[in-house]
Amino acid sequence: MPPREYNTVDEVEALHKDEQFDMRFPSYLGFWKRSVPGLDEEPRFDMYDEPHLKRKKQILKDHPEIEELYGYDTNTVWITLATVCAQVGLAYLFGRVLTDWHWTMVLVAYTIGGSLSTQIGIIFHEFTHNLCAATSLQNRWVGNLGNIPMIIPLAQSFRRYHLEHHTYQGVYGYDPDLPLEWEIRLIANDPIKKFFWLIIYGVMYLGRGLAQQKQLSRWELYNWAWTLVCDLAIYQLCGA
Repeated sequence: MPPREYNTVDEVEALHKDEQFDMRFPSYLGFWKRSVPGLDEEPRFDMYDEPHLKRKKQILKDHPEIEELYGYDTNTVWITLATVCAQVGLAYLFGRVLTDWHWTMVLVAYTIGGSLSTQIGIIFHEFTHNLCAATSLQNRWVGNLGNIPMIIPLAQSFRRYHLEHHTYQGVYGYDPDLPLEWEIRLIANDPIKKFFWLIIYGVMYLGRGLAQQKQLSRWELYNWAWTLVCDLAIYQLCGA
């Protein structure tokens, strides 16, 4: 149901004293209440549309010159290659050379390795939106390249579910960025559970897909095979 039209924020607030007005007015009309940890047991839901498409239309109407900035940046390919080489290089360093530097390895893995893995996550997002190369196929292979040091096949599943997120943004049961009912019940408002849940959040894309009984796509199957081959190659190169 679309939100009712009002003239001013004051008029709306006068009608709904007990609810908080969405200050994205007038681009987005609606009322919302956020879920407060420690007070609310259930997440908040509303029936209003999401604002991104409206914002896009309004921004382009006011500033059409923004479209001149559209396009892809092939520098991301070189950044991806450098990031992958750095990850594999560190694996070789501690797997073949500094084999007794255990605590140093843990520290480097947490700081440098964690930062590089975050960079890979950003690259996944860029290739998903075809921002790394001219064609969709080329972008997919940028994603596969970035997946080499990640051990598990993430690139193509991220692409699939992130695009579904944009298609069904905010729609429960369809937007894969929203937690499923069992996640809500399991994690609830427990800060410790939330901490560990966030650590494995990337894997939750796969978990939600399995929970919703979604079949793996052709590219996801390719990603699994590619990752298996890369993992075996890294194991042989860098050692156990």
